[in-house]
Amino acid sequence: MSEGLAAQRDVALGGIELPDPDTLTGPQLEGWQCALCGRRLYADQLLGTVVWACGSRPQEVELWVCRPLCREAPGGA
Repeated sequence: MSEGLAAQRDVALGGIELPDPDTLTGPQLEGWQCALCGRRLYADQLLGTVVWACGSRPQEVELWVCRPLCREAPGGA
């Protein structure tokens, strides 16, 4: 694992490990769907920021999750 990817694994929200951005869908990366469960977001909270490489242009992407936390999150409802 590269140092950049290792840094992405750090988390800000409740000790939840950030998902690999390469495994997320477009709507999850854009903040329309939960980065953990994939459901449409109506009430959300910031999970953290990852670096996603689209071709040769890496960019920082904010990942958003359900509020309250979904069942897919450790300790979620």
